[in-house]
Amino acid sequence: GAGMLDKLDDRKRAQLLQAMSGLKERAKTLIELMNGARFLFAERPLPMDDKARQILSEGAAELSELRDLLAAAAEWSAPMLETAVKAHAEAKGLKLGKLAQPLRASLTGTSTSPPIFDVLEVLGREESLARLSDCIV
Repeated sequence: GAGMLDKLDDRKRAQLLQAMSGLKERAKTLIELMNGARFLFAERPLPMDDKARQILSEGAAELSELRDLLAAAAEWSAPMLETAVKAHAEAKGLKLGKLAQPLRASLTGTSTSPPIFDVLEVLGREESLARLSDCIV
């Protein structure tokens, strides 16, 4: 298959640059950085690692509500989405992580990623909602 860098059209390059600060905080090596960025280039439906699969089997119920909540967002930006998801978590009496983990798994196929609201913003509304939908059975 084509390497990640072959897929770097202008849009992907912009997304990668946008994700870079969140990625750099977590990555100690270039390999880690590339692995961290892999979610941007993944083709749907995303391959899930074992941890992500486990998270999704436990948190699947939350995903369809989250998708509806996110789909209704007036503005697709990390701060707006974070505010909406936090309010939703509070209303349901859940810790944010209980929602962030299934979100992360469905959006990246792994249990580790840059900050999840950055991931949503970088992926954009259409791709984020599509990835969520893929995980809602």
